[in-house]
Amino acid sequence: MRLTVSWMDPHTTQPKGRSCPDCHQTPRALGLGEGSLHRGPGGWAFTPALAARPRLLGIDHPLDAFVDANGTALVHTSRPDLRPLGRDEIRRVLDVGLCLPCHRDLRDPVMRAWRPGRMPRPCRHAPAAARP
Repeated sequence: MRLTVSWMDPHTTQPKGRSCPDCHQTPRALGLGEGSLHRGPGGWAFTPALAARPRLLGIDHPLDAFVDANGTALVHTSRPDLRPLGRDEIRRVLDVGLCLPCHRDLRDPVMRAWRPGRMPRPCRHAPAAARP
């Protein structure tokens, strides 16, 4: 069973956009819900904060999740053109987040050279950014 969501609060409805880390390093902004993200040998993994599944509601995922870490939609929306990010989109967003601790600004040469879908070679200061 999937829940139907009739509202969504993306950053585009606010007068000021989110910060780069708020989007690229926050699982809630990606639709995963509250929890922790980590990157290991197998790639990105997410551990939800709400581990208990609301079985009485007939669902097997946390209530605050819109999508799982594999990009599988967990809820339906009231708008046909609204969808969660897919697995590759989530990975690309998170990959950008790996560089943000050192490269905080779009004026930084690393960020200016960024190409969508293609992560630059990680610097020696970011061993966690190496591809699994």
